[in-house]
Amino acid sequence: MARTKVNARIRKRYYLPTEELIYSNNAILPAHNNIYDVWIDFNTAGSRSPSLKTFVNQHSFFSSKTDAGDIIALLCSEAVLPGSQIQTSQVDGLRQGVSSNYAVYRRYPDVQLTFYSQKDYYTNDVFNAWMEYISPTYLENGTHGRTNYERMDNSAAYKKLRYPNEYKCPIQITAFSKEVNIPTDNSFSPQQPSSITYHLENAFPVNIVSAPLAYGDAELIKTSIQFKYDYYYVERVGNYGNGVVFESEAVPKNPIPQPR
Repeated sequence: MARTKVNARIRKRYYLPTEELIYSNNAILPAHNNIYDVWIDFNTAGSRSPSLKTFVNQHSFFSSKTDAGDIIALLCSEAVLPGSQIQTSQVDGLRQGVSSNYAVYRRYPDVQLTFYSQKDYYTNDVFNAWMEYISPTYLENGTHGRTNYERMDNSAAYKKLRYPNEYKCPIQITAFSKEVNIPTDNSFSPQQPSSITYHLENAFPVNIVSAPLAYGDAELIKTSIQFKYDYYYVERVGNYGNGVVFESEAVPKNPIPQPR
């Protein structure tokens, strides 16, 4: 009798009902989209004076020591986990009758973040100042001037873009789980949650989406900002009951061989 050959690609898997995966002790739980944190690191942008952080603070009512990234992090109403795309090219005829595709670029789509506007419009100040820092207005004498009125009244004012390393800075977008420990005395205590963090490198705003104003029932004003960036890194933190596991510490990373 001939033996039945088992395909090595077929794995022996155990199929369980979804309810058992969700409600068992070792649950595989879905993530929620309303627990996240967004932080913009203004401190690392540019070494020339004034730096991005100094310029942003000069256009608000806060002191020069204020970290704008910490303040607007509390006001981010909507965020996204960035995507990624491989751009391909096609070659016909390497094999007869076959079209072959191969990767040529890795693309990182723009990210849009939405923030609540404060009563003093501090959020709008931050991103308007960031845009002005990228493309500042100069007076006829080559200075930026002290007030907007001074720039408005100067008919010979002009724009001049800064170098990219002066206005680009990193952004961190973190999605995490809501986890607590429940001791025997029924009191709650926080613990390190499982999370995933996207470190966007060299980010800067390219579009401030118009915020509509209208008579009628009052609504909260939101400002949406579209960002471009060069690339991102992903960092994972897992909480598995017995302790917190950081991705960078969990598994030794084998170096990827250089392309030929």
